[in-house]
Amino acid sequence: MTDIVKAGYAGLTGLSNSGKSALINGLTQRKISPSCSHEGTTRVPVTSIYSDRGVQICFLDTPPLDRFYDPSLLRTMDVICHAVNSRKISEQLQDPLFRRLRRDLPDVPIVIATTFVDHLPHRLRGALINQVTMLDDFPEIVPVCPPAGDGLTRLRDVMSDFMPRSRQLFPDNCTSLHSERFLVCEQVRISLFNVLPPDIASNTAVQIEEFSIRDEKRYVRANLHVARHSSKGVVIGRKGTMLQHIAEIASIGASKILQRPLYLDLWVKVRESWTSNPEDLREFGYVC
Repeated sequence: MTDIVKAGYAGLTGLSNSGKSALINGLTQRKISPSCSHEGTTRVPVTSIYSDRGVQICFLDTPPLDRFYDPSLLRTMDVICHAVNSRKISEQLQDPLFRRLRRDLPDVPIVIATTFVDHLPHRLRGALINQVTMLDDFPEIVPVCPPAGDGLTRLRDVMSDFMPRSRQLFPDNCTSLHSERFLVCEQVRISLFNVLPPDIASNTAVQIEEFSIRDEKRYVRANLHVARHSSKGVVIGRKGTMLQHIAEIASIGASKILQRPLYLDLWVKVRESWTSNPEDLREFGYVC
């Protein structure tokens, strides 16, 4: 572990469909959090660590403020990056939950990242910044488009300026504060959103039953719990082709993160209406 100039923690906040998950994936250059157009894909806080050029930042992607509000997760952050959908700037910056967050965390600086700027002409980006400035006072405002990589370098540089001088916090090969088991679980969730309709993917819970070594390979047996009987056939697919496709995508992503071969054994089960059952939510780890 070597000395570096700046190291610390950055929280990512936002309302549903603000582009937080795409932002953490882009900022850390790894797909660690599910991201799609369906709102509320982030169910639990997810960490991802960026290390480069004398800077180390541990990013914390939090569930949407309108789904789960808990400022205690962010009190120890050195800076917060609040994602704002460029098409809903006034609505999201004046949202009562964001106003409450600012009141609850008066000592934590908040940087604004205006997302989805690809939906607007480039010449209007200056107007976006002016619009945010007129609504409130923030230390920095950065327009970004994570899928295209637009604005991410600038945003990382801005956030690194808030990091305290410190020794390196984590080893060079450390990518997250989560266990390998959790990271594999999230890769399975990412694969669900890649191939399934968003309403089915968001209502499918991933639960790992076995996490072991077999024949020098990481063996993972996981259950996919769908909320409706009608969804089971969709997840399995004709002759199991969809389930096999999900396993292939998840295995590739998980193997990259674990840096070792992985065999993923997926099973589909029905847990009727689990999304509204507090006991099921706790069992699956979806209650913070």
